[in-house]
Amino acid sequence: MRTYLYDDTFTGFLTALALALERGGEDCALAPEKEAGERDLFSEYVNAGADPAGAAAMRELFERRGSPESWRHARYAFLSGAPGAGNAVLAYARLLLEKGAAADDMLADGRVKLVHGLSASVAGEAHMFKGFARFTELADGSLYARIEPDHDILRLITGHFRARLGGFNWVIHDARRNSAALYFGGRLIYAPLDSARLKEDAREAEVRDLWKHFFRTAAIKERANPALQRRNVPLKYRRNLTEFSPD
Repeated sequence: MRTYLYDDTFTGFLTALALALERGGEDCALAPEKEAGERDLFSEYVNAGADPAGAAAMRELFERRGSPESWRHARYAFLSGAPGAGNAVLAYARLLLEKGAAADDMLADGRVKLVHGLSASVAGEAHMFKGFARFTELADGSLYARIEPDHDILRLITGHFRARLGGFNWVIHDARRNSAALYFGGRLIYAPLDSARLKEDAREAEVRDLWKHFFRTAAIKERANPALQRRNVPLKYRRNLTEFSPD
């Protein structure tokens, strides 16, 4: 068994995927470098590195043998960060090579079902966070939002906020992964972020209190439905939502 190890970048993963597909047979697997753990003495481990050209070829393969939707499913499944997601995408890619675009219609096939399921979970969470991100004003006038999603959705939601907040400087901080999207002067970059260095504007606490007061007073007590609210706004996301923060 040969296992291709990839770093935590999508380019690194696609490079490993390309190498595994080139090998052909079923006697290989993919694994994140950080999760390699204790290595089997009877297995061969290869660090895949990162080859942008090879990664681009993988996108072309998914779209040519499948469709742009096939590519999206593979990308989102990787972003799920679920255990075994890499090997799930590898199995899905092999099926696309064998069956072509018809593979995505094989919804009862475990390989398709798994990747489509991971993709749907990521897409659903990305959609929710377009409404769940709450911005506060920092001392320099820029806006800051802290999120803690289950999946690595940061790059999937920045286009939404760039279109709506293009006249502001802003930061969306994925605290779970210690990464951030920083939009300053019309330029968007992704980088690690230490939130301890961020200083909130003095007026922000007052604005936050006003928002919480509005949220409470606008609610109709007789129509309160906690069960529905928990489905629409899961408890695990509320720690970063102003209206649910303690007074």
